[in-house]
Amino acid sequence: MSARKFVADKLLWETLGRWKRSNPELDRIQFLKTVPFFDQLSNRQLKRVSAIMFERTYETDELIFEEGQPGAALFLILDGKIAIEIYRESSTTRLAVLERGAFFGEMALLDETPRSATARALERARTLALYRNDLNGLVYRHPRTACRIYRSLATMIGDRLRSTNELVQMKISVETVPLE
Repeated sequence: MSARKFVADKLLWETLGRWKRSNPELDRIQFLKTVPFFDQLSNRQLKRVSAIMFERTYETDELIFEEGQPGAALFLILDGKIAIEIYRESSTTRLAVLERGAFFGEMALLDETPRSATARALERARTLALYRNDLNGLVYRHPRTACRIYRSLATMIGDRLRSTNELVQMKISVETVPLE
């Protein structure tokens, strides 16, 4: 084997070895595939979305956003636990505890309506954020990718609206039953 071929083979295998060991971009794309919000996207589309997301770590009890603040981003949980809470004068109501793979704050992708709840890290948590402005930019650069994201968002909001309507109907039915 010539020295040139030996060096070329060595470089090829070293490069492949580094790539195979750990590639943060591939890890992020694999994670995004597990999130229902992005499960309809191809690998190429996931790569585009991954490139515009920002990773951030929050310490225990650190606020991610507060009720009443303008919404700007959707958050995905890479690790840790996040509480979604509503604060009133003398009490706190915990609406949900979210873990790896969950997302929250998705309404911020549609408009600047103030946040309806507070998101707080219950333990050290890593998140990915997709900002509305970045998604809007994706509409012009890669409209099919953005369209699929908006379609997933519309489907989820529709599902939640149907569930809420069912709960309201059940409550109305219970309240209108005459007592004997």
